[in-house]
Amino acid sequence: MSKPVPKEGIVHLPWEEQLRSFAELSGGAVDSASYGQFESRCEAFGLQLAADEIVILAALDTPAKVQEFLDTRLYYNDDHASVDQEETAMPPRLVLRTGMAHCFEGAMFAYAVNFLHGHEPRLVMLEASQDADHNLVVCRNKSTGLYGANAQSRYPGLVGRPAECPTLRAIAESYVPFYYSDRTLDPNDLTLVGFSEPVDLAAKFGTAWMGSMEPLWDIYYTYIDDSVPFHYFFDDPGRPHLYPAVRALKENWVRLDAAGEPYVSLDDLPPGAKRERDAFWSVYGPKDGPRPRGRAKEIEQAFFRLTGTTPIDLDDIAFDLQFYLAAGYRLDQLVKQR
Repeated sequence: MSKPVPKEGIVHLPWEEQLRSFAELSGGAVDSASYGQFESRCEAFGLQLAADEIVILAALDTPAKVQEFLDTRLYYNDDHASVDQEETAMPPRLVLRTGMAHCFEGAMFAYAVNFLHGHEPRLVMLEASQDADHNLVVCRNKSTGLYGANAQSRYPGLVGRPAECPTLRAIAESYVPFYYSDRTLDPNDLTLVGFSEPVDLAAKFGTAWMGSMEPLWDIYYTYIDDSVPFHYFFDDPGRPHLYPAVRALKENWVRLDAAGEPYVSLDDLPPGAKRERDAFWSVYGPKDGPRPRGRAKEIEQAFFRLTGTTPIDLDDIAFDLQFYLAAGYRLDQLVKQR
């Protein structure tokens, strides 16, 4: 779990002081030989890092140490704290300079550090329904063959895992009992439905971003596309599925109108899905609260079996897509033209 926020609030240090404080905490763990080896590896990838940055990162030479850093040194960056607050996608160097990271930023930090130490990390997305998704950085212990994960979260059950899991599915499943709805905050209202195949960010985006000072929106918006298969936790017949937003675009369930605005195209839904969607919205209302229940829940499950998503999620996909487009990204970055 990320560093607890003190009662008096977070005191933000000038970035030079923040780096220096991290370096002082890490310096005793790094001898001159380790420093030189790590510096050489960074330079081999064209990364020009400051001396304090090298000291900090060189000390984080195992995934377990990376997780300890996420848990004890970084505050959670709540960039959704208010509608007026600007969202961020800070690269690893800005994470060090600010002492803060949210889920995605913590994952980028963990991926970069583990990569630079030769641990061959991969990014895995946990897929949730009517809830935020979650990013894991997974590494396989070369001695035991077991998998562990790094993750940044404000919730203790959603942080990293030690390298004790025999498979990626086992790691992903370990999060299911702790992943409850941020709409209801009911610990029994679990929302995880699936997980992605591992993504090799270095192969897909190169390594320059690891030393960049620019926001990582390109990775944030496009690392999941139609080349990344997902798997369901439950009722999985063994066939992978596409991420719901990507499938909705690929199947034309979400289209753009003449003005370029996204909308749900009812006529393109699978047979029977339009009927279930209409039935859902006819019964789902304020009495159900923030999450469907009773008859609305039954209809939602029928719609999910036909589409792999829910009526609420499908509407959210169309809504969220407008921000993706407004940021300058294109649909063909998610759905490749083959």
